[in-house]
Amino acid sequence: MSYRLLYLVLLSWPLAAQSPQAELPLLSVLSGLLLLCFIYLVKLKVDINKLQKSRQKKQGSQLGFYSLHDDISGFPNKFFLQQQTEQLLKRAPEQRYSLLLLKISQFEQVNQLLGHSNSNLVLAQIAQRINDHLADEELALTFEFRQQKPTRLCHLGAVDFVIWLNCSDKEHAAEYLADALERCIPEPMLMHGCAVEYQLHSGIANYPEHGTQLNELLERAYLALQHHNWVQGASQVFHSDMLHYTNEKLTLMAELRLAITERQLSLYVQPQVDMRNHQVVAAEVYIRWRHPTRGLLSPASFVALAEEMGVIYPLTQWVLNEAVAMIAKLQQADLVSKIAVNISSKDLLHDELIDSLEQLFQRYQVKPQQLMLELKESALLAEPDKARAMLHRLHRLGVELALDDFGTGFSSLAYLRQLPIRHVKVDCSFINELHKSDVSAAVTGAIIDMARNLDLGVIAEGVEEVEVEQKLVRMGCHRGQGFLYSRPFELSGFAIWLKQWQADRAKLQ
Repeated sequence: MSYRLLYLVLLSWPLAAQSPQAELPLLSVLSGLLLLCFIYLVKLKVDINKLQKSRQKKQGSQLGFYSLHDDISGFPNKFFLQQQTEQLLKRAPEQRYSLLLLKISQFEQVNQLLGHSNSNLVLAQIAQRINDHLADEELALTFEFRQQKPTRLCHLGAVDFVIWLNCSDKEHAAEYLADALERCIPEPMLMHGCAVEYQLHSGIANYPEHGTQLNELLERAYLALQHHNWVQGASQVFHSDMLHYTNEKLTLMAELRLAITERQLSLYVQPQVDMRNHQVVAAEVYIRWRHPTRGLLSPASFVALAEEMGVIYPLTQWVLNEAVAMIAKLQQADLVSKIAVNISSKDLLHDELIDSLEQLFQRYQVKPQQLMLELKESALLAEPDKARAMLHRLHRLGVELALDDFGTGFSSLAYLRQLPIRHVKVDCSFINELHKSDVSAAVTGAIIDMARNLDLGVIAEGVEEVEVEQKLVRMGCHRGQGFLYSRPFELSGFAIWLKQWQADRAKLQ
């Protein structure tokens, strides 16, 4: 039955009505036809309802898939992970599990290079590469199967991924897996002729040791990842000590890395003077940070934290570049003065330090003897053998070495004799009270005698009064640094200051 047939029946109705003889059979036929039409319309409505339900079911299935999967990579999302882990912990709450968090770093550069659409393709390929690596990792939770292959990676969104591991039988399985992924996954990926480079960083939180809720474990894993990323050689496993690294501190270190490239940092300088003739022989540089919201920050606000969290080496590299550039500027102006730079124990452990210095000396055509590196005694204690080896390499390069805060550390004299140190700096805490306290005078005299017996030059910090200067000279200390000569000022003005100082000295002679 169709609408065309119904139309013909209705069209013949007036003609049939003109024949009284055919009235009864015609009525029967019409009644049958109308019944058939009614049945057809009912069936049509039923079919339409089935089609609508089928579409709704299909749409509901699609909505269900997208609510449980990331729309970029197609991998299970955090909601899926929440469902799976809740069920797992209900079945086996006594088991030990590890949440392994993975984060792709340097992906902002990929976005800038390739654009949003292409970077999404790269992100999906990286996710697939990680999941392929997990094909034989049976300790990892399988979320689902696709084409008979297990899906064991969860995409939290953005560039963050999670793997859930059963570690009851293998305590360090998550750490081994994290190391393998960080090492093997970040191979350059070709996209439109560009080699896309990236890195993976990991953090691990263990159930139930570090938390029993998914969000708690994720927070701890994020802390471990940040700590592993900032502090060179640190474990990627969460530890309660990491709670001391507040978001404020982590943000400050992230801003410091940015400050290095955006030239928010500046160097101040304080001259070192030969106290016998008042000739400037060197100048020590101090770093300052012109923070866009916090104002001018002193080294105490960020240097120790930078050293602790592994940001100190790029910071030192920036300072060394500025210092060597100033030495070159002084040479061009026919001015002579060494520049002293403080380095940390972490700097001494970088094998690249020698290569970077050689490149700086070559670039600026500066002699290594014009640079002085100052280090504290504590820098020698962490890894003494490696520190000693690096100091000898620096000495062979021609760099002059000084030991800062001499007398406040714990280095033995026997150990100091093994080091190519040229100068020691007497801490200002001894110098300030030199002419007021017999005890301070005795301690300072003993330190100076000790240094001279080791054939070391002595630099006195914190010289503020003429009486102190004169007493130090009588005690055998010939180099001083302090407010008596100059307060710290910006390094950019050092050449002008030095010319004026020399001119003033010449007038007095």
